[in-house]
Amino acid sequence: MLNIGIIGAARVASYAMIAPAAANPRTRVVAIAARDPARARAYAAEHGIARVHADYAALVADPAIDLVYVATPPAFHLAHARLAIAAGKPVLVEKPFAMHAGEAETLLDEAEAAGVAIFEAMHARHHPVWPLLADLIPRIGRLHHVDAVFDVAVSTDAAEFRWEDRLGGGALMDLGVYPLAWARGVAGEPLAVNAATMVRQRNADAAFSARLQFADDVTASVSADMRAPVQARLTLVGRDGSLIIDNPMSVRAHDRVRLTDRAGNHEFVAAGSGTFDRQLAALVATLVDGVAFPLAPRDPMGSMRAIDMVRSAAAD
Repeated sequence: MLNIGIIGAARVASYAMIAPAAANPRTRVVAIAARDPARARAYAAEHGIARVHADYAALVADPAIDLVYVATPPAFHLAHARLAIAAGKPVLVEKPFAMHAGEAETLLDEAEAAGVAIFEAMHARHHPVWPLLADLIPRIGRLHHVDAVFDVAVSTDAAEFRWEDRLGGGALMDLGVYPLAWARGVAGEPLAVNAATMVRQRNADAAFSARLQFADDVTASVSADMRAPVQARLTLVGRDGSLIIDNPMSVRAHDRVRLTDRAGNHEFVAAGSGTFDRQLAALVATLVDGVAFPLAPRDPMGSMRAIDMVRSAAAD
């Protein structure tokens, strides 16, 4: 049994950790701590969490906890993940992993030095579409271009941290981290950002778009918008055909992978359990069974470097 402690009484924790843990017979959420103890107690009562710790230091010191999940805004990920590392506890850090690549490097280096496992909660990369794509991509020939988009209309409530740059909000950090991960998943790490634009609203970027350059002359168009209706799509264009992946964010029965190759048009379904369930199952397999995690140990560094490159290009 993998016992989990949560740092931050956040909305994301309810569907990204509490629900998957309840559905997995090998996991359970046993404790929580939040900046506001009263909020932590209310959250624990709502979600059936047995223990509420007075602060984050007490939570990571709890000997019953086997994995710490950091669900606070990105501006606090460095400090809160370091608490877990110092306590010798494996830690899952909600995306985006940090505020920039420098913080990501600090966390990865300190975790490695301490012999502690650390992961980014990049649930979309656990989608069952990825093993399917491994079989289908060769059918479209040499990859030329990737188009990745993820739009979600984010609440404009005054308390919504995603409209605050200083807390790690904005379309690039909150939404763009996903299409960048999809592009990296098929094309490798970007070599350059050829162009990037941002639309500012309130205290953050409400939308961004960027054109990236990868090895072997592969290009990618990546975008996200916090004002638009939900849209998640990944398109791959190759020498001999194309692939369109409907909704690489979550697993739904009606979503399709559409392949056009020299033999014609084809449709496939990437069936399986949900991405958060699969992410947690992968963590259990790694931490309990010794199975290699599906993503590379330093993948969070690539994630943050890509964000930094787009941010820098948009500022030029």
